[in-house]
Amino acid sequence: MLTAYLLVGGVALFGLVVIVVALLVAKVRYTQQRKALAQLLERYHQSGQALVRYVMLNRQCSEEGAYQHLARFVKKHVPLDEQSSIERMLALERPSLIDRTQSILVHDPDEIDKI
Repeated sequence: MLTAYLLVGGVALFGLVVIVVALLVAKVRYTQQRKALAQLLERYHQSGQALVRYVMLNRQCSEEGAYQHLARFVKKHVPLDEQSSIERMLALERPSLIDRTQSILVHDPDEIDKI
């Protein structure tokens, strides 16, 4: 009878250790994924700023002028019914304007010379 209690206790302890180890592994993986996502978002943000700087240098204009060039570029590549939203992006949602420009450039990188 004592051995049965020891066996049950040992199995329970083993199960508890397995659960704790699984939780620790999950926590480590979650932390690594968060760090990787943060790095990815930072690189994406930097690429958007690099695009604005590229336009500023290429067109020799201010940051405001660069965003206007980006808005005109995007307007040439979207349907007419979406063009009013581009003006709103220029005024209020500049990161969205950069995202839209980058999505166009992903499909046709040679278009960067037309900005």
